[in-house]
Amino acid sequence: MKKCIAVIEIASNELRLKIGEKGQEGVKILEAISNPLALGRDTFHSGMISFDSLEKAADIINGYKAVAKDYGVKDIIAVATTAVRESKNKDFVLDQLKVKTGLDLRVIDDTQEKIYINKITTATLGQEEMNSTLIAHLGSGNISIYVLKDGNVVGGQNIRIGALRISELFDDYRENTASYVQIIKEYLVPFQDAISNFISEKLQNFVISGNEIETISRICKAKIKNGTNIISRDSFMEVYKSIKELTPEEIADKYDISVDKAENILPAIIIYSRLVKFTSGKNIISPILTVGDAILYEELFTDRAKALAKIYNEYSIISAKNIESRFRHDREYSDAVSETALKIFDKMKKFHGLGGRERLLLHIASILEDIGKAVNIRDHDRLSYHMIKGLDIVGINEEEKHAIAAIAYYHDDVLPYEDNGVYNNMDVEERVMVCKLSAILKLANSVHSSHNRKFDDVNVKVSGNQLIITVSTYKNIDLEKWSFNKNKQLFEDVYGIKTVLNKRSVM
Repeated sequence: MKKCIAVIEIASNELRLKIGEKGQEGVKILEAISNPLALGRDTFHSGMISFDSLEKAADIINGYKAVAKDYGVKDIIAVATTAVRESKNKDFVLDQLKVKTGLDLRVIDDTQEKIYINKITTATLGQEEMNSTLIAHLGSGNISIYVLKDGNVVGGQNIRIGALRISELFDDYRENTASYVQIIKEYLVPFQDAISNFISEKLQNFVISGNEIETISRICKAKIKNGTNIISRDSFMEVYKSIKELTPEEIADKYDISVDKAENILPAIIIYSRLVKFTSGKNIISPILTVGDAILYEELFTDRAKALAKIYNEYSIISAKNIESRFRHDREYSDAVSETALKIFDKMKKFHGLGGRERLLLHIASILEDIGKAVNIRDHDRLSYHMIKGLDIVGINEEEKHAIAAIAYYHDDVLPYEDNGVYNNMDVEERVMVCKLSAILKLANSVHSSHNRKFDDVNVKVSGNQLIITVSTYKNIDLEKWSFNKNKQLFEDVYGIKTVLNKRSVM
């Protein structure tokens, strides 16, 4: 019998169940159910999810559990997104849902939600779409924007703008549709300006996803091709011009949808209409995907998912390098530090016990460690920490971004356990991981402390209880040795082995 997985999504406007198994070409959906429930309205209106809504959610989830049981599903993955994540009573909601349903819900942070969607979206794109494309995922409270050029992500941002968030913000203006549309347009001006900063020329393709996109595709009479909605640009603009003069009730009546859905359709279409101006293609592409699809894909096609994750890691590195170029221009130095840090990481595997994800965090930290120097060289480590925490790095979630910021913060003079701020705000697991990676980064920086790539080669090896780094050069390395001896304490404290920097003279 094939393995079946069930995923329950608690989204802002509805709850969804998807049950899937491994098919020949991809995930085979055996069952897909959705039930409307406006949890997002609770959160964005009052800041809290009502217990009445919680009871309804629990009843729906228990119904989904019964359906999953009928399919013989043993593995049920339950996730919650924006509405639960941003509610003030999140902890109590999660506790009560566990009591009432027996399920542990995992709250996905905004960045992770976008990573799921963008990964699975990227997996559906052909080579042509990878060459010049704007990808946008519009959630209830946030939107993520990515730019693909020549097969790589070259820019991206997450912005706190979403259809439901805007609908709630300007609820008082909804009855006067002309004012409602105008105020939303003006509200979106900074959003458009932010996007203009990293889109220098029109892109060929526009790929969109989000909570409202299925309804938008239907009312735009999209054609379905290989599980993807193809929306005519002309049809989209005609619908936009048509509904911007209508109230939600009139939209609901015209397109035979619920008023709840209609209230979010207009803000969503306005946002997409701002974005489509950055593209030139005749069609808008919309893969029919949710977080649940991405989770099913990861669970059922682990090898493909790992390959996709590896590709996405490269996007993360490109994203970090693009950010670095905005703040510093010493790329040769950061490349040298990165190369040495990764060599040390690879040789220390049996000592640190970390994996590929942590290796990626170290790589990104080595790229971004000095961006604070663009503001003030004197306090650059702390400035880099705060700047990194506020960045949008492709494929990196909020927890990982904090870890990268902390690793970068400790790359210079500060020792983690002598710092009462950043160190004390981490849990034990994160402290240990950050210390392991910071210790490596400190050594790599010491090896290249002259900021002058004077070495033909840097060799790293572990011999017995000793890490030996040998540089090949004919130049003097007294500065490097001084810096190395000054900064090796953390490494030796964390790993319990000695470190040595040697020189091999070359002609």
